[in-house]
Order: sequence, then structure tokens, then C-alpha cells
Amino acid sequence: MKRLSLLLLLLLTACGDPPQPFRHDGINASVSPPGPRGVVVRLPDDSPSGAALAKAIVKRLMDQDIPASTRSAVSGSWVLVAETEATAAARTLRWRLIAPEGEPPAAFPQTLPSAVWDKAGPATIDRLADEVVAKYAAALHGEPAEAVAAAPPRLPVARLEPLGGLPGDGDTALPKALGRALQRLGVKLGGTEAELAIRGRIALVPGRPGEEVLDVTWMVLDARTGQELGKAAQQGALPKGRLAGPWGALAGDIAAGGAEGIADIIAAIPQK
Repeated sequence: MKRLSLLLLLLLTACGDPPQPFRHDGINASVSPPGPRGVVVRLPDDSPSGAALAKAIVKRLMDQDIPASTRSAVSGSWVLVAETEATAAARTLRWRLIAPEGEPPAAFPQTLPSAVWDKAGPATIDRLADEVVAKYAAALHGEPAEAVAAAPPRLPVARLEPLGGLPGDGDTALPKALGRALQRLGVKLGGTEAELAIRGRIALVPGRPGEEVLDVTWMVLDARTGQELGKAAQQGALPKGRLAGPWGALAGDIAAGGAEGIADIIAAIPQK
């Protein structure tokens, strides 16, 4: 059976960084502007998510004219480091900003489902980086750092809206597969009490001779107001008529890709 090749396009992706031909890999004390302290951001772990988060934090600090790097430190630099606590269900990053004078570091924890951290997309990375920089930017500009109490991890509950009009058994097979995939990623599913709604928009459009293209868009909505919070899109070519019968493993393939985008959007929603 020909498997569907899916391209997940998370529509919250930031633009790439511009070329920096004169970039220095460390903090250069001789050219650091007066005022804000230089910061060395340590990677929270060796995962791609850890590297992406450290890079995003550095960029945001630099945007605020705070010298920052993930490379070498110089005398007088602050160090931003996260201790990681992992369980089967959740990952906690316990950030500390360590001052060169040895002052007690201010702690700031971030917790999210382990499966979301393992495959964190741009929306999740951006949200985590924004939170860290918001907590410590004032201290780096010379104001006292504020200790932050730990908050329990929480993701909003979501409900899957029914699908309709799909060929074969798609109206039942795809929602079931998507529900299982979302639960594996730590997304909580509910009914009328859910805070979020997940709506699928799926169409078959003509492709090359003998093929048709499956165009899938998953939208995450505020269940109360109907406001769209984000969307993830997939598209792939199939042999013509492939969807007329049982979807089988194809439903799982579509659901796996869609669930990653949906979970990333949900994880990026500010916690209440």
C-alpha cells in the first residue's frame, strides 16, 4: 500500500534568522554596551528542543540589547541555566539566573507534557522563550530579580468536532485515530465542558493523472468565542479512489502528523 507523504506546515512558524557574517560566538566584554549584564544561556538538555529554546532565548535577549550567547562566558557574566526534571508524563525546566556576585538565584519553573517537549514546534519554543525573558529581563537591566513560585502544569481541555462528507469510513476512522494521537502527546480531550475545539477541514482535489490530493487543515478554536487560535495544514497525493474504502493505517498516518501540529498550538496558548 502506498503511504501518504505528509507535510506538516505549522502556521505559527517564525521567519529564519538573517545572515550574521560578523557574529561572535561568545560574549565580547570589550564591546558589550554599558548597562545590561552579559548572559550565557546554558542548554537545558541535549535535545533539539533544548537547543532551539536556548537559541530563541538568546535572540530575544539580544533584541533587548542584552549581550547573550550559548558559548563561552567572560568575567562578570550572568548565567541562565535550567535544571530538568523528567517523568513519563511531564518535563519541568527549572530556570535559575545566577549572578556573578553569587547572589541567590531566582527560580522560574516551566512544565509541559513530555511528548510535547520531545517534539516541540516553533509555537511552543516561542512561548517558552518569551516567558523566560519576561521573567529575567528586568533583573538583567539592573532591577531586582523576582522569585517565581512553581505553578502546576495545565493544558486546556479540547474536544474534537465531528467530520462529515469524507469517502469510505473517513468520518469515523480519522477522528478516532486523531484522538489517540493527541492523547499520546498529552492533550486532554473532553466534551461540552472543553475550553478548546478542534475542527478539521478536509478536501480531495485533482492531482496528477491517476492521483488525487488530500488537503487537510486542523483548526484550534476557543470553544466559547469561536476565535481561531492557530491552524496546522497537511497535504499529500494518493492513488485515485484510495479513500473509497477503509482508511486503515492511512488514518493513523494523517492523525500522527496533525496531532503534532495541534499539540504545539495548544502548548503555546498562555496558561490561565
